[in-house]
Order: sequence, then structure tokens, then C-alpha cells
Amino acid sequence: MLLATSALAGCGGGDDDDDEAPVEPPTQPPVTTPGEARVDKVLFVGVDGLTYDALRRGAADNTLPNLSQLTVTRAWTGGVTGTVTQQPTLTAPGWATLLTGQWADVHGVRSNAQGQGMKAPSLFQRIKTAQPEARTAGAFNSPLLAGLLSTDRDAGYVQTLTDCAGQDDCVASQARDRIAEGYDVVVAQFAAPERAAAENGFGTTYEAVIRQTDAALGVLTKQLADRRAAHPNENWLMVVASSHGLDKTGGSDGLPFSSNKTILLAANQPALLGGSADDASFDGVWDTNWYALPSAADVAPTVLSHLAALPQADAYDMAGTALSEPLALRRVATRIAMDNKSVTVSWVRVGEPAGDIVVSRDGKEVARLPGTATEYVDTGFTFDTEGLHELAYSVSAGRAVSAARASVVYAKPVPLLASLRTGLTMFFPFEGDVTDKAAGGGAITPFDGAQAPAYADPGVYGKSFRNERGTAALGAFKLDYPAGLMDSVQAFTIGFWYQSDGTANDRSIVGNKDYNSGGNPGITIAQWAGPELRFNVAGGGKRADINGVKFTANKPVYIAMTIDKTARTMTAYRYDSELGFVRNVTSTANPGVDLTQIAGIFGPHIGLNEDGKGTYGICCAGTKGPYTMIFDDLAFWSRALTEEEVKSLALSGKSVSELFP
Repeated sequence: MLLATSALAGCGGGDDDDDEAPVEPPTQPPVTTPGEARVDKVLFVGVDGLTYDALRRGAADNTLPNLSQLTVTRAWTGGVTGTVTQQPTLTAPGWATLLTGQWADVHGVRSNAQGQGMKAPSLFQRIKTAQPEARTAGAFNSPLLAGLLSTDRDAGYVQTLTDCAGQDDCVASQARDRIAEGYDVVVAQFAAPERAAAENGFGTTYEAVIRQTDAALGVLTKQLADRRAAHPNENWLMVVASSHGLDKTGGSDGLPFSSNKTILLAANQPALLGGSADDASFDGVWDTNWYALPSAADVAPTVLSHLAALPQADAYDMAGTALSEPLALRRVATRIAMDNKSVTVSWVRVGEPAGDIVVSRDGKEVARLPGTATEYVDTGFTFDTEGLHELAYSVSAGRAVSAARASVVYAKPVPLLASLRTGLTMFFPFEGDVTDKAAGGGAITPFDGAQAPAYADPGVYGKSFRNERGTAALGAFKLDYPAGLMDSVQAFTIGFWYQSDGTANDRSIVGNKDYNSGGNPGITIAQWAGPELRFNVAGGGKRADINGVKFTANKPVYIAMTIDKTARTMTAYRYDSELGFVRNVTSTANPGVDLTQIAGIFGPHIGLNEDGKGTYGICCAGTKGPYTMIFDDLAFWSRALTEEEVKSLALSGKSVSELFP
């Protein structure tokens, strides 16, 4: 929804009985005095806890008159769900995005923990680099955020940094003082609305607090109008944003749900590129079309554009784009081929095309495409050394530019070993169905007998199995295998590609036991907070475990478990394109695990995104509730694979399907 188009110039009060009509100052730069150069300045105000829905209500009933005079759009934060850019919808990660124009894969702030630092340049650093004489200041309600900028203060990028220790009155007075002193960039963070919502929900206290905040903004906008009257050469941009949304109760749980990802974004400009007045189409269930809206990552580029401090197109490295331009390239993303030999760069165009689209890698143009293009497959990179290599991509069209990175692992080519056909009992490539291509008697079936399988496209190799655990007591899917199989073999290996957002704790990825206790008979590979993998086997009341196997969220990782009854060992494998290949072995003999019991007691099946009962995710997990896990190339061998064979599965870039005629 787009509200009125200019900033308020009347005195701020914000009370319901305030009869003064707001005065609307011009949004365009005033006429400057002859001989005086125009001076561009910015006031950026963050209002944490002010939800977009609350702003809509306040605009409708005129209880938020000052904010209502700005151009306002619904926007989003939290990165793109299910990708490496996803980040918790919390204060510190949200503000790191507002201040850098990046998501957590680049700025590195992933929680509200103390002592973090941003790994990406802040807008303060970029401004001072481009304009060394600029005067910059920040006043923050949150000590956490003031600490986040301490390195910028020490480096001289922000000259005045105030920790207001939870007091919005301090934030308001500090902002007024810096504006009066002639600072060029003033950033102010209000947070009383978030505290009120957390303590009292969305009730009368919350409504009163957001009216007080609106009144404080009214005072600031009047101060800007007064300065423009006294200093006609000053051209002020005012931006207002929230760093994250709130859940339905007013809390900040950090989850990637619609209400948490929704933020407001407002400015004293006549239009915000891609802003939408059609709010109904963005309410309720998350819709990926929403990503065409402005995002939190667009704030820093918008500020930098106003100050003529944006990087050049070939050196552009921010995920967001300036909202003052007629064209934006949004959702720039990279997807790395499983063989690490190509990177697909994709984007969404918003606005009118402006000539060719230029794709650059590490500052050098690699492709020039028609203005209607939406992706480019880059195969032109080479590496001399094995290991992880970072590629920086930018996509530009005229003045519109955005960026993304790709982490590519280079290793000497590994073939898909033909020996992997030996002992391959069951194999599910998930290319749009759940057929056992090895024809070994396996089947993928829903625990409830009704749930239909879903697929992710693109997956690791074509499609992948999108295993969605719902809210019912019994749910998700299971791998049914021939009765007696796990009892009859002397060793077995189960291997598969796996992907999740990494947020859930204590969830069974594959398991045939009651996971209420790892000591119950059977096997489990589980996801725990970190994110990390935990491998478990038990029998006869004894257990063996391999814990702490880290993995990268929102990227496919290869996982394998081998149980060798003869050697009395459990072996865990994990390949992660960012963390590499690991193999861990533990004895089942020393703890005395009875391996004759590892088939469990619930029948010949292994739960997928569940334990052997199909109930753990809802009744008992550390993070209870719906959760999605993605599987690909799920295979079961009736023997112990060698390390070389597992490396072949993980590093060849080829599906086991290629071993079939």
C-alpha cells in the first residue's frame, strides 16, 4: 500500500485529539540560493516493533499522522528463505542488512549475540570513503546495535555514536542535536514499540507507544523542514524502516514466517521502485512473488544513491538496489552446479528495461545480454588450487545494479565408481516420482497413508524430494524395505543428499527408532542446532553416537551412515561444499551395542523427516512443528561402502542414476 507522498512539517504530537493539520513540505529539492551548491543529507530512522499492519491501521484511522505523510510500502527481510541468504528475523541480523545492503551470507550477523561484528562495509564506511568530509552520526536504543558499530566508530567512519541504553527519548534528542549541528547523515533507532509488543502484545499499550513514536518522528520531520527553510541548499532524504517483523503474539522468535519477514519501508519521496499498494495480495501465506517488493537490503543503496556514494557498476557488491531508480534487478542469486563447473546467476527485473544487462565476475564483464534476460550460466572460471574459492558477481542494466556471491569448491575430478552398483539394494532418484529404480522392493510411503509427495525443482540432479512434515500428530514419509533386510545383512550403508534451512533442533532426518531416547533400539541421523548432524545406533540398552558434524544450511550436503556388524563399527560421512568432506568412525563394541536389534521394533521401515513412529517432530522434538527436509539420490547398499566410494558419490557431480542402463 502506498500512502501520501511527503513528509510532515507540522509539530509532532501524535495524540488522538491533535487537531492541527499536517503541513506537507515539498519532496523535491528546494530552490538553492545562487552560488550555493546543493548539499545532500540523510535522516534514516529505524522503528523496531512497528509492524506494517499497525502502520496501515494507523493511516486508516489517522492515529499515525506523521508516518502517514510518507510514501510507504510493504517490504521484506530475512533473506530469501531456503537459500544461503536466509537469516533469522531478529534485530541484529535485520539491522546488519539495513546498514550494509547485504544478507547474512555476506555480513555474517546471524543472531542477537553480543560481541558480533559486521563482515561487510557499512553505509557509514562507504559514505566516509566516498566523501571523507561527510559528518556521520548514529543513536541507538539497543546497546547491541551500538556495539555492532563500535569498529566503525573506532575507524572514524561514524563520528558520533550514542548508546541510548533502551531509552527512545535519548534517541530522539540525539537525532535532533545532530541535525541541528549540521551533520550530513543521522541514523536513529527507536525500539519502544518492540518492547511494548513483547511485554503486552498488540493491545492498548502498544498502540499508545507507536503513537508516541509517531509524534517523535513528527518533531524530526518538522526540524528537517525548518532546516530546509533556513538552508535552502540542503536536500534531505528521510527514510523510515523496521528491521524485522513480529510474530502473531508480538514476540521476536526469528522464524521465517510471513509476519516476521514483513517490514515497513517509507521515505519522503514521491515513489519507491517496486512498492505495492495491493496489500491484500501479500497478506497471509508466504508467496515467493513477494520478493519483487522492496527489501531491507535496498535501504543502504537508497541512502548511498542519494549521497552519490554508490560503488561503480563493475565493483558493485550489495544485494540491494536503490529505490530511487526507474529500474531494479532484484533477487540476484547464484546456484552452483553439483560438479562445481558452472554457476547460474539469476535475477528478477523490476521497472523498465534500460538497454543490455551486463554480468560481471570479480569486477570484469563476462556477459552482455538482452534486457529481457533473467539468468546466465557462467562456465568461464578456472582454478589452479584445490579448495574453496569465492566468486563475486554483479548484474547491471544502466544505473541499476545488484550483486551476489558464489562459493565454489575446486577438487581434482572424481569419477562415479562403477562398483557402486554392487550391493545397491534400493535407489530413489526422485525425478518426479518415488520409484525404487534398483527394484529392490523398496517404497516411499506416507505415514498417514494419504500425504502426496512434493518435489523441489531445481534439485541436486533435476528434481529432489521435498518432504514436508505438517502439523498432524502422524506425518511425513518413510522408506519401506523388504522384511528382514536389516537383520539378514552383515553391513549396510544408507546415503543421500540432504538440504534444510538448519533452524530446527533435535529433528530426525532418517530413523527407525522411537527417538525420545537415543538408547532405544535402531538407528537415527538427526539435525541439531548449529546446525549439526548427529549419528546414533543402539541396541540392548546400549548406544553409540557421533555428534557435532557441522553442515551448511540451505545448501545440499551428502550424508552417509555405514553399520558394519562384523567390524562392530558405525561410520558417518558428510560432504559439504563449504566445509569439505569428513569421515568419523566409532566402535559399537566398546559400549556393547547389540546390533541384532538395530532393525527397531516398529516394522521394516525408516522414517524420513521423522523417527520410526512418525510422531517425533510434533510431539517431542526440540523444535516442534512443521518442518521441511529435502532429499535426493536416496540409496541403500547391503554392504559397507569404502571411503573412496562415498567420496565418489559426493564429489563426482553425478547421480547414481548414471550407473543404470
